[in-house]
Amino acid sequence: MGTGSCERRGYARNVHLFALVIALVLAVLIGCTGPRVQNPVPDALATKAWTNEKPSADYHDADADTVTSLSTALRGPEPAPPPTAEKPKNILCVSGGGKYAAFTAGALCGWTASGTRPDFDVATGVSSGAPTAFMAFLGPKYDDELARTFLNLNRSDLFRWRPVRGLLTGRGLMTSRPLEELLDKHLDDAVMADLCAAHNQGRRLFVATSNVLSHRLAIWDIGAIACSGRPDAKVIIRKAILAACSIPGLVPPVEFDVTVDGVRYKELHADAGNLTQVFLRTASTIPAGSNVWVLSAGKTHPNRAEKCAGIFETMVTAVSTTLYALFRADMVKLYAFCGTTHSRFGLIALPDNFQGRSSSMVFDPEESQRMYLVGYQMGSSGSWDVLPPDTAPGSVSPPRAGLEFTTGK
Repeated sequence: MGTGSCERRGYARNVHLFALVIALVLAVLIGCTGPRVQNPVPDALATKAWTNEKPSADYHDADADTVTSLSTALRGPEPAPPPTAEKPKNILCVSGGGKYAAFTAGALCGWTASGTRPDFDVATGVSSGAPTAFMAFLGPKYDDELARTFLNLNRSDLFRWRPVRGLLTGRGLMTSRPLEELLDKHLDDAVMADLCAAHNQGRRLFVATSNVLSHRLAIWDIGAIACSGRPDAKVIIRKAILAACSIPGLVPPVEFDVTVDGVRYKELHADAGNLTQVFLRTASTIPAGSNVWVLSAGKTHPNRAEKCAGIFETMVTAVSTTLYALFRADMVKLYAFCGTTHSRFGLIALPDNFQGRSSSMVFDPEESQRMYLVGYQMGSSGSWDVLPPDTAPGSVSPPRAGLEFTTGK
């Protein structure tokens, strides 16, 4: 009887293993091949720079302006530009970070409480930083809504699991329908009116998405859309923010019908965090004396591993670590931009010693409250770093010349 029992257990294990292998094979064969997009933008058009069909602002890309300024500096001294009477700008850049948006919400509310928070002439957001930048751009009167939103979030308020359908369709393991409904609830006529009012004052709100088919960054001028008079303006804004928060592979990308040179095409857009963690666009040049404020929805470095990870965890960690490195590289670019435009740089990030769960998709109200309070304290006390991460003297280890080291104590 004992032998038969062992044989049955062995048989059961083999059946379970076989079922697991079949499931993995199906996931690879079905889930790795997404549905074909009907009428996508041709490669010849997708790789070109597009301009708005109707007249729009004189947009400036921070990276391009930085390179231009550095090129000018390398060519040698030139006559100083004439002084300008243009008022310095206050620019807010908010990174993505899932649940860590509770920290940036706290930083903004604390900043308001300090009495030093300015009106933002430009605000930009990536991923979960898109809705944060949205409410920050509209001003402190949205602070209570900002705090309520991010302090009480559960994952089910944003996404719901549907793994079977996701594998069969290749669209995503979860649905973003709850997030879509949440955005629709918040994006009412009063918000649209506030957006238009801010835009008409010359202020700008930009949100980034990733064009899934061309693998290129797309920037949306939210205020311009709100003021466009289009009957579908609210829908486009909702879809742009939804796309900004749509994690590739986890939830389906968002479809847009676009017209290029008079021909209609279909695009798919998703979270742009794999392309940029923080970005800067403006509708004019940046006057000297401007401020670039960066709020990081998370830490500047990943948590230290307590043990050797398994294969799957190692792969996930490698991707996560790359995104942290991308954020730090973006900080150096922004700092260089500040140098070339004679602007001031400031960064608030969740302290690396904050103890919490590693996953940005595990929402815990108690943890959100702690992150919010840390952000509030840093925002109210003005705890701005004036240098990008890992750039202060002595903050990075020199090249190793052996296996014996000292910390200088």
